[in-house]
Amino acid sequence: MSRRVLKVDSRDRRRAATLAEIKAAARRLLVSGGSAGVGLRAVARELGLTPPALYRYFPSHEALIGALIADLYDELTTALMDLQCADEDADLGARLYLLANGLRDWALAHPAEFGLLFGTAVPEPDGDGHEETPGHQAAMRFGALFKELVAQIWHQKPFPHPADDELGTVLVEQLTAESEHFHGMPPGAIYLSLNYWTRLYGLICMEVFGQLHWVLPDAAAYFEAQLFEIGQALGLDCPEPE
Repeated sequence: MSRRVLKVDSRDRRRAATLAEIKAAARRLLVSGGSAGVGLRAVARELGLTPPALYRYFPSHEALIGALIADLYDELTTALMDLQCADEDADLGARLYLLANGLRDWALAHPAEFGLLFGTAVPEPDGDGHEETPGHQAAMRFGALFKELVAQIWHQKPFPHPADDELGTVLVEQLTAESEHFHGMPPGAIYLSLNYWTRLYGLICMEVFGQLHWVLPDAAAYFEAQLFEIGQALGLDCPEPE
């Protein structure tokens, strides 16, 4: 191997290490002060760098936040995939519980990170390169876990769902456009899946941000009851709440 190649490899490794340090510092600031505290100047101070030096790695605040979002989505996705891999014999009902509870556990353990991910709009592909951003790609990988699972549930045992004429033309057109991402599920089945997703996601958000304490000191049992209801509606064999 030539000296030139060794020099390039060494430079690439140093750059990758610095990028990792910058994102780690940004995450620490996120946890300690919320998203408002993750400024380029604050990150530079954290690392003992000058702001201009930081611009060599991230040209803007948006670029830094986007890279952090991508890393966090991939961390969450990997954690959920590891849960599934740990129990290869799990049926579809058990997998639903693993993914849903895994998401809740991660959110409660990382409230600041969860707030950044799910409180920040994911750019929609619009032909201007948004579909190529790391944050969008990572968000789609996360969403694919749940899309794949619900599609498997549907194809194994189709569950009852609203007819197209119950949903309206505009909604049916939008859901039909998404059908290929749900492996050919009909609009009504995608509609119900979206209902169940927003139900669980909304419940996790309310718990993470302290909006259930007024009636539920511990929302775990309520989450399990909601998950059981959803599992039954999907025709899954799910454990009853304790």
